[in-house]
Amino acid sequence: MVLLVPFVLAGCQTNAAPSTSETASSVVSSSGNEIELLESKPKVAEVEANNVPNRIITTLNGDTQTQMGFNWYTTDKFDDAKAWVSTSEDLSDPLIFEPEAVEVTNQYAERTEDGFYIYADLEMDEEGNPVEGENSEPVVNGYYTDEGKSGPEWTSGDAVGSLDLVDVTEYSYKTLATDLEPSTTYYYQVGSETGEKSEVGTFNTSGESGDEFTFVQYTDTQNAYWNENVLNEAAYGADTIKQALEIADADFVLHTGDVVETAEVEDEWIDIFSQSEESWLQQPLVVAPGNHDEYALKYGDSQLTEKFNEHVNVPVTNDKVDGGSYYSLDYNGVHIVVANTNDNKVSEDNPEGKALGEEQLAWIEADIKQARENGAEWVVLTYHKPLYSKSYHSLQDEDVQKVREEFMQMIDELDVDLALQGHDHVISRTKSLNFVPTDENFSNATIDQSEVVIGEDNVEYYKNPSGTVFVLPNTGGTKAYDDLYSKSLEHVHEVRPDLDWMTQEDLDYYNNLFAFGGQPQKDGVFANSHSNNRDSTVQNFAVYNVNGDELTVEIYQVFGELLEGEERAVEKVHEFGIVKE
Repeated sequence: MVLLVPFVLAGCQTNAAPSTSETASSVVSSSGNEIELLESKPKVAEVEANNVPNRIITTLNGDTQTQMGFNWYTTDKFDDAKAWVSTSEDLSDPLIFEPEAVEVTNQYAERTEDGFYIYADLEMDEEGNPVEGENSEPVVNGYYTDEGKSGPEWTSGDAVGSLDLVDVTEYSYKTLATDLEPSTTYYYQVGSETGEKSEVGTFNTSGESGDEFTFVQYTDTQNAYWNENVLNEAAYGADTIKQALEIADADFVLHTGDVVETAEVEDEWIDIFSQSEESWLQQPLVVAPGNHDEYALKYGDSQLTEKFNEHVNVPVTNDKVDGGSYYSLDYNGVHIVVANTNDNKVSEDNPEGKALGEEQLAWIEADIKQARENGAEWVVLTYHKPLYSKSYHSLQDEDVQKVREEFMQMIDELDVDLALQGHDHVISRTKSLNFVPTDENFSNATIDQSEVVIGEDNVEYYKNPSGTVFVLPNTGGTKAYDDLYSKSLEHVHEVRPDLDWMTQEDLDYYNNLFAFGGQPQKDGVFANSHSNNRDSTVQNFAVYNVNGDELTVEIYQVFGELLEGEERAVEKVHEFGIVKE
């Protein structure tokens, strides 16, 4: 199991016996699964302090030629905390930057002393709601842990009972390195003189417009707390980016959202950050917020709209923190816009609850126009919830449908080159698409008829396209969605009844918008479900190279039983390019 009584190294194995001797009885729980219930609650372990800098992330923030953002955590506050940045690997003669330390209250799951999650089995009424006892608290039938558990009912989360959280005070540190030199390799550490320091990380500042560079995209690592000891999803997310960086000499990594499954459960942030740390220390990240990055533990509770920005040091435009933030940056003449599709709360700015509010839409339009005036040859737009994908979210998410027409029209009019997405855990790559109004077609897209040429590398290139290509490289985690629109119309209607408006003509038209796509995991569960049991051993990532007037995209597949020690294999499954003359 992955032992993460917080701040113990991820990946440790243990065969420790249960830490309780309470009487157990085998019953069918309220979740419908047979489990052994303990009459009394196992002893809850204290959350151990960790003052070694952890949850470290380095992010592009502001001027990429001269600035770099840092974020990390400790349990106790260190007034002498710093980030040391140097052009020497031994960190000699460093630039020193003092962070702002903000006290935060994080919520950790109750665990046994051996690191197993403690669940309560609650008595439910006929409508599936908890029955309240005399003290107005839910009636508890008994307790159980996730020790030794396996199988689809566990990986899918169907067997998960009620979990209690413990409040822990910690400190989140943020600082921005400034006055750096362009086109320069830097090394860094974060920590304090009186406490501990991190391992040494590295990054490159950006160069001049037109200079060649490479970045990697992966998405939806989305590790769930209930799988940490069952089938660890963070291990797959960490291995996906590790494999990507062995393929690509990346200047930065783009994560298109859903870093974790449940933002409120801090154990998940620790799991993915700690297991990914070795790879993340190799280069900075650009991170788009996903819907799960603001989710509370209990359905119906208020979303934790500040959690993303507590963990990731990115710009906040218009002082708008709402399950993340939106911002932009320039890298070697390429303008990158990160939109926030969590901007979907009903407000004066957004009375319909669209995925993007009016203020954000106006900012995106003005920002890209200004970038073009400043000479940006390429514009890359990235966001979490897709407009176009091979699975159901793209045509079903209500907040996306409300903004689809105006957002797609804006993308087309602003001549966005690439739109990089997440959320639907399936491979999707559209053809170059232009906008059409809803009264002409429900998808708001038609295929750009620009010339397609074969390059010297035998790859297809769109030559001077007028449209936008939308890319989604499946998932970096284990949760997969069906390649729904490649199935029969009857199957679409059966699995997603909200799509019952689709006709065969609609389905054929929508499928024709894509140049490549599919679900690499071949799972029988997709016969009756849009999603798997969070058990896929196939992940994907995309590599983007920009060299002057030429942009190439390669999509890779990683496969193998990572947790069983099987050597993982990597295969290129698709590539294309765009050339401007």
